[in-house]
Amino acid sequence: MRKNILLVEDEKNIILGVRTCLDAAGYKVEVAENGEMALEAVRRKKPDLILLDLVMPKCDGFEVLENLKNEPETSKIPVVVLTAKAGEEDRKRAIELGADAYMTKPFRPQELWDVLKNFLPDNDDH
Repeated sequence: MRKNILLVEDEKNIILGVRTCLDAAGYKVEVAENGEMALEAVRRKKPDLILLDLVMPKCDGFEVLENLKNEPETSKIPVVVLTAKAGEEDRKRAIELGADAYMTKPFRPQELWDVLKNFLPDNDDH
């Protein structure tokens, strides 16, 4: 069974690259282009995992992460932060708010697949 991933990202070229990478690995991908859309998407259909950028319009990734982890219905969904913010303070804050993993852009497809396998081990392809 294909696992569902919610990609929360506002940059079109990043969306295309990540979606291509995830499609190649057999994942089903839904995209939310800002934090508000992400929270609505999660409430509508619980994904198996969320890939979350931190820098977005309307509400940033930190706010999304805090909302997700404070709600009993969504607190157990794994959240992998995928961001250009490489600073230790941002990493520390994301982990304290409940992020399950933290990756920086740019990334290699194999690196992303390896992280996802930790949370979605029974996907068909990788």
